[in-house]
Amino acid sequence: MNTQDRFANPKLDLVFKKIFGDANNSDLLISLLCAILKISPNSIKHIEIIDNEIVPDVLNKKFSRLDLLLQIENEYINIEIQVDNYGNYKERTLYYWSKVYSEQLGKGEDYNKLKDTIAINIIDFNLFDFKKSHSSFAIYESEEHIKLTNKLRIDFLELNKAKKYKTDIQLQEWLDFLNVSNEEELSMLEKTTTNPEIMKKAITVVRQMSADEKFLRDIQRRKETIINERSALNFAKNEGLTQGIEIGGKNKTIEIIKNMMANNIDIKTICLAINLTENEIEQLLEK
Repeated sequence: MNTQDRFANPKLDLVFKKIFGDANNSDLLISLLCAILKISPNSIKHIEIIDNEIVPDVLNKKFSRLDLLLQIENEYINIEIQVDNYGNYKERTLYYWSKVYSEQLGKGEDYNKLKDTIAINIIDFNLFDFKKSHSSFAIYESEEHIKLTNKLRIDFLELNKAKKYKTDIQLQEWLDFLNVSNEEELSMLEKTTTNPEIMKKAITVVRQMSADEKFLRDIQRRKETIINERSALNFAKNEGLTQGIEIGGKNKTIEIIKNMMANNIDIKTICLAINLTENEIEQLLEK
């Protein structure tokens, strides 16, 4: 492995979930949440990590999601870190928010049991035209600007922007931490942090991971999966664009789908590339 391969990059979903999904690092998770949500650590009396498991097979599985689901007080929070933009990201995060929100209720349970639900998206690409790196969305009346409910909140943290356009120091240090790509940058952050107790612990955790040969192999597998996924998606998109799905009609779309399948492009990649659901593709191929 080269030097870069021997570094546990915190923005890789596998590493992120390993850091913040470990119960021993709940202080790091609380600090990150407080920085994003602009709340005091004292306001978090209890935190429960509902989903922090990393199933070994998921390392090699295309389009697997290594998100982190947790509950604090009367809120559900889903955190996802994503390095690639596969398109329709706003719709995707709204869909996943709705899953977390709707799955809180069992059959026949009352709606008043639904808890405030927050989706936090940490992304390594630019999604919005404005410069700030942290944006927070809710539902408001279009003219009166009155918030409909506190049940929905969706936040985005754009890591690329954080390198150039700074935010408040508490959140900025976490964004800087997630943006480190080597030991030199990690050491610089260690020297300049204004929150040494928390940040130095986070840095130590990354160094421990970077020295763990087994975990480094897992990281390499995950990176290879992401690279293969990216290549497959690019192929699918290029195939769709060059053949002209929009102007080719149903027969051309079917031809493109079959061509992608012949090139071992998996069905989920095809769905993303040509903006159809699996059911719609199945219906097309049946005709």
